Amino acid sequence: MLKAVFLSVGCAWVAAGAQFPCTMAPLQGTAACDTSQTPSARAQYIVSQLTLDEKVGLFSNWAWSVPRLNIDAYQWWSEALHGVASSPGVSFAQPTPNATSFPQVITTAASYNKTLWGTISSAISTEARAMNNVGHAGLTFWTPNINLIRDPRWGRGHETPGEDPVTTATYAAHFVPGLQEGEDSKHLKASACCKHYYGYDMEDSDGADRHNFNAIISLQDEADTYLPAFHSCVVNGRASGMMCSYNAVNGTPSCANERIMNGFARGKWGFDGYITSDCGAVADVCNNHHYANQDDTCRDVLQAGMDSDCGSFLGDNLNTSISHGVTPMSAVDTALEHLFGVQIRLGMYDPASEQPYLNYSYTTDLNTPAHQQLALEAARQGMVLLKNDGTFPLDATKYPTVAVVGPNANATTTMQASYQGNAPYLISPLMGVSKYAKTLYAEGCDTNCSNQTGFPAATEAAAQADATVLVIGISTEQERESHDRTSIALPGYQEDLVTAVLSAAKGPVMVVVMAGGSVDFTVAKVNPLAKGIMWVGYPGQSGGEAIADVVFGAVNPSGRLPHTQYPKDYTNGLSMLDMNMRPGTSNPGRTYRFYTGTPVYAFGSGLSYTSFSYKNAGPSVS
Repeated sequence: MLKAVFLSVGCAWVAAGAQFPCTMAPLQGTAACDTSQTPSARAQYIVSQLTLDEKVGLFSNWAWSVPRLNIDAYQWWSEALHGVASSPGVSFAQPTPNATSFPQVITTAASYNKTLWGTISSAISTEARAMNNVGHAGLTFWTPNINLIRDPRWGRGHETPGEDPVTTATYAAHFVPGLQEGEDSKHLKASACCKHYYGYDMEDSDGADRHNFNAIISLQDEADTYLPAFHSCVVNGRASGMMCSYNAVNGTPSCANERIMNGFARGKWGFDGYITSDCGAVADVCNNHHYANQDDTCRDVLQAGMDSDCGSFLGDNLNTSISHGVTPMSAVDTALEHLFGVQIRLGMYDPASEQPYLNYSYTTDLNTPAHQQLALEAARQGMVLLKNDGTFPLDATKYPTVAVVGPNANATTTMQASYQGNAPYLISPLMGVSKYAKTLYAEGCDTNCSNQTGFPAATEAAAQADATVLVIGISTEQERESHDRTSIALPGYQEDLVTAVLSAAKGPVMVVVMAGGSVDFTVAKVNPLAKGIMWVGYPGQSGGEAIADVVFGAVNPSGRLPHTQYPKDYTNGLSMLDMNMRPGTSNPGRTYRFYTGTPVYAFGSGLSYTSFSYKNAGPSVS
């Protein structure tokens, strides 16, 4: 008989070797375990059996156990943005040391293949279940990130599908069902969480940070830019989780915003699930937004529709707020019913014999050859060819020696970007090209490129080789959570490196841009010595192989840019805190929909190796 245990290494409810609460008294035989009733009705019964102290202990992401009812502790926080990822609810200890690391979302989005998006998320949840069954992952995954890239300097833009509301909404509509749905129609395979709700797209800029920023958003921008992806995630994706964001919108912190949680999500859109805060966001309501005192903050977030605090604020203050008569028990109970309802839908209170997902195994369902091939295929489909004078693809027999140079030429973990797990392997661009040709390698400089001491080695390699692959760009050194860029120019002396390598190269040069957010690589676009340019985002565990496959023609590129590549002066005088999408004073307009200038490369740009011709196919007139 299976029984649920809480393992310290996995930090999550697991099926292996545990006792489901419904297999023993006092819950056995009660409404909590009656599978003929709705998850909501079953959850209401469980909540009705809890004491006040037991209730308060359940409000953190690290939800306490209730031994009296045989309810184990549960870690709500597991990550799976582009593969099961390191997080409090995930362990990569044996026997699950690795999980497939798919391309970062910005690269997968460039495929514009909605079938691929759902296939990837289905593979992720299969691996998640296999890890959960040995106590190494939870079942509630805080993915996808469906905020828009409003400003190219945002440090987390690469976690998202890009700048277009329609594309992002479509991504949500396919990624979420892929993660949540499978062979068992009675239970969620895993729970997805649409984040960060809403108006969240800056980290630390212009004197503000995400913990205290008040985003001023017009009703028009709210309707056509900031909310569509979340509407789609709920209505089309049927998400069972959402996350309220750190920032405030028009004076109200997101996690205390009843209008968007109980009003829009639950009221107008029919959201059925739980809402967690981002980690520390409840404390921000009180301590950084100064929106309410401690007692009132507890009441405000729960009555607004938030159910779980990723943090300790509610655990520290909720009991006092209740005793002071500020937070009503009805708000407490409603939130807990939402939490237990999702756990019931995940199968935590149902017979093991009725749950095929409990049979998923790390030996057969984790990091499989099929998933590895899917990661490679996703990277291939995300390659965006932007320039080609006809030189590419290369014939390997004519170019037996290839120089692979540049800051990201031998990138490995850079290709995973952020919210990554332990990949089984990482194929760098250098390794990928080495499968086709003899290689000469020189870094030239790192992504900061603060000096030119490594330039001679790079130019010498290019001068000796029959062809050159120059891999420039940025990494999480420049763009990451809690850190926005101040410039979208290539960092440091990278432009000089590009010019030097192009001038020295004996053969054709393919410039590969590895970056999540927009960077200005005009220096390569306008130089005729750059025979090709390819944007690759952050392409995951097989990224280098995919890059080489395009360079040498094993794959015909089909990706399209998911965001505008702006000139570097775009951000001059443009505040990160200006949330307006449409042009205005010091605002040239944001994204392809409203930008009034000339981009380096436009949203949706992309070439292939195929030549197309078009003609009117209308009927002839006799």
